[in-house]
Amino acid sequence: MRHAENASKPKVASRIARVIVREIRRRGLVPGDKLISEQKMVERYGVARGSLREALRFLEMQGVLRIKSGPGGGPVVESPSTAHFASTLALLLQSAGASFRAVVEARAAIEPDIAGLAAERGTEQDHARLAECLAAMQATIEDAAAFREENRRFHDLVALASGNPVFAFLIPALHALSEGAPVLYTPSERRRILRATTAIHAAIAARNAALAADTMRRFFEASLVHLARAHPHALDRPLSWEDP
Repeated sequence: MRHAENASKPKVASRIARVIVREIRRRGLVPGDKLISEQKMVERYGVARGSLREALRFLEMQGVLRIKSGPGGGPVVESPSTAHFASTLALLLQSAGASFRAVVEARAAIEPDIAGLAAERGTEQDHARLAECLAAMQATIEDAAAFREENRRFHDLVALASGNPVFAFLIPALHALSEGAPVLYTPSERRRILRATTAIHAAIAARNAALAADTMRRFFEASLVHLARAHPHALDRPLSWEDP
């Protein structure tokens, strides 16, 4: 009997977690807002305290809320970040035996269309952010590590400019999965990347979707050639859940 009760707990906890998320949305709660106390939740949802705490722990792991300790503490609404998504994605891809190559190929397949959407939908604020990022890339071109981060930020900003929240979460998550890859951009490769991203930005700013997509596609074709030549072992490096 006890075994059946324990087996049902995850299902109850999952159901309560969904109820809590719907309640957060229904009430329009934002990060920093407090939820009702555990005791009131137990009474409202009619569940055991153990199942409720399991639901709260799950939501905390997903970045939906945090449990504030001490007097006046309790569940507080948070906003899930790219890191939470990247962690889950890394676990799934590690289980599938995926490599760094799979991440690069996925980006090469989807980022041209993302750039096209950015050209169609990007706002003046998006264009300004991309221009600022390009200036930072130019300023850090002699610093391989800093340049690499600015290059990643450029692609994150293109995804944001697409106006599609799926891409806005996915591209930074894929970047997080690439964090452990032992890839070093040489000075000539950094100059090539800067020329390419400048051309991509120009096409987006001109609202030329076809050109933006084609320029991004050619950027990734050249990147894959460079990686295969300079870092062949990195491409075959298995993804690990610890990477993000």
